[in-house]
Amino acid sequence: MSHDTPLVIAHRATMGHAPENTLMGIRQGLHMRCDGVEVDVQLSADGVPVLFHDDELQRTTNATGPLANRTYAELQRLNAGEGEPVPSLRDALQLVDGQMLLVAELKISPHADVPALCDAVLAEIDRAGALPWIWLWSFDAETVIELSRRAPRGRRIAHLCVAPTPDIWQIAAEHRLDGISMHGSGLTASNVAACRTHDMAAFVWTVNERVDIRHCIELGVTGIVGDYPERIQAALSDDPD
Repeated sequence: MSHDTPLVIAHRATMGHAPENTLMGIRQGLHMRCDGVEVDVQLSADGVPVLFHDDELQRTTNATGPLANRTYAELQRLNAGEGEPVPSLRDALQLVDGQMLLVAELKISPHADVPALCDAVLAEIDRAGALPWIWLWSFDAETVIELSRRAPRGRRIAHLCVAPTPDIWQIAAEHRLDGISMHGSGLTASNVAACRTHDMAAFVWTVNERVDIRHCIELGVTGIVGDYPERIQAALSDDPD
């Protein structure tokens, strides 16, 4: 087992305890002393990076239809749960302010402008001076490659996946990615070892059950993403190492 303690990362801004992808959720992650919070980022109709998971609004807000059709001002007037608006990435960066890691997953809707999303996110990171405490993740290969090309030195980029494929390993090598983030079902000792061999972080998501959390710790992952970070903290607190 690794002697490094895995990072505790709250999923969708602590969605187990607050409306997902809201500033309330980020505050909850700070209150719980998480090592980081993970949020989803996509563009409003007027090109503002906002925190939101789905392509459509109806599951988590009091509105319907595609998020990409709404301006940031319109999104601010919606209820994303418990009276919380849809926040901007700028809001999230200002709130975190280096107190913990912010993991920003760039979500790609069917008609997304990948270069525009990457540029908008990187501009907000630069504005906030957040490069030392942010990770950029995406399932989308084009997005990962664009980020690696456009982001400044010192950036940290991870490829999200269920389990790393030969194509993902090739992208990671060619574009000098900093990590792989795999689903709990795709977590294996060999995948973690391969990440370490290539000097990459090995993250795992979304892990909520104690037996699975223990398995992640035993394999020596870099970080564990979960809806209930206190469960990860509890498993780490009674770890013999």
